[in-house]
Amino acid sequence: MADKDDGIVPCPDSIAVVGGGRWARVLTEVLCDLVPPSVGISVHSTHNAESMSAWALARGLGERIEISSTWPQFSAAGPHAVIVVNAARDHEKAAEWALSAGVPVLVEKPIALTVAGSQRLADLAHRRHARFAAAHIFLFARYLDRFSRLVAEAGRIRSLRVEWTDPRSESRYGEHKRYDPSLPVFSDWLPHALSILGALAPGSPGKCEITKFLRGGAHLELCLGFGYVPCRIQLARNSDQRRRIVEVVAEQKVRQLDFSKEPGIITRDSMTLVGDPDWETKRRPAASMLAAFLRWAGGGEHDSRLDAEIGLRACRIIDQAMDEYRPVLTAWLVAKLASPGPVDDDLRYALSEMLQSSGPISANVI
Repeated sequence: MADKDDGIVPCPDSIAVVGGGRWARVLTEVLCDLVPPSVGISVHSTHNAESMSAWALARGLGERIEISSTWPQFSAAGPHAVIVVNAARDHEKAAEWALSAGVPVLVEKPIALTVAGSQRLADLAHRRHARFAAAHIFLFARYLDRFSRLVAEAGRIRSLRVEWTDPRSESRYGEHKRYDPSLPVFSDWLPHALSILGALAPGSPGKCEITKFLRGGAHLELCLGFGYVPCRIQLARNSDQRRRIVEVVAEQKVRQLDFSKEPGIITRDSMTLVGDPDWETKRRPAASMLAAFLRWAGGGEHDSRLDAEIGLRACRIIDQAMDEYRPVLTAWLVAKLASPGPVDDDLRYALSEMLQSSGPISANVI
């Protein structure tokens, strides 16, 4: 579906953003530029309302945004919309709150920590006749559209490769970026990688296997089948640099998209192309995604890129990976603790994740 840069029609009367972190601030600022002043915007953060108020004042948005430390309340008048962008462990609770009221909801990745939780939300949305969308921002990137067309022209896909890494310290959108230490790297990033791969290759992702476990789980390599196509995915936190690379081998041709710095570079044979020539003049992915959701929430047409099933598929693969990951992490941690030597960054990473995780801790480690 083509982007519409000429406004959002129809549009909800009020939009509630649930979250108090960096990405909640980014999306809220995008909303302020996207919707007319007549649309009410509120931000709801149970733990960070004071900081969000200070941010809004500093950005000159104090009169535009209402900040609250409580859940959104929905009047009979509408339509309304809710964007859930709080901590991943709280996605399910916030989405349930809004869907139970029959309000359209857009949920940041992952939809929930388990496929059971995600399916429960989808079932609730169905019962309440509520519009339920998953936020897969890269599906709204024109550079991915351009790349997918070049891949389709290259012939039958033979293999896929994704490299997704973040440096130890990084500034994004003018703020220091931090990862959620309770969320394994594959739970955090697989929804992105799988949504991108789904735009390139036919079929659905199959069984996921962990083929490399390094640095206490901060660096993983996963292999899975996408339809009949083998795919290798490398994920690393605390790496040396930011990498966002997708490589496709189709017949004897190699196509690569490197969007480590947006709008990215596409490599085709010996040629390089700018990923999105319209990057500076048209809506960027976050604005395009929000515009598509708000049109749908306001009673307009549905955009297939918002389909909750995309998020459900990612949660199924995450559940598979988790079943394999926890025993591997436990075995690594037992061996590490049994070895003499100082506490290093890898051990700190593994212990931080395990102690903050919502999953069970093995008795072998305690």
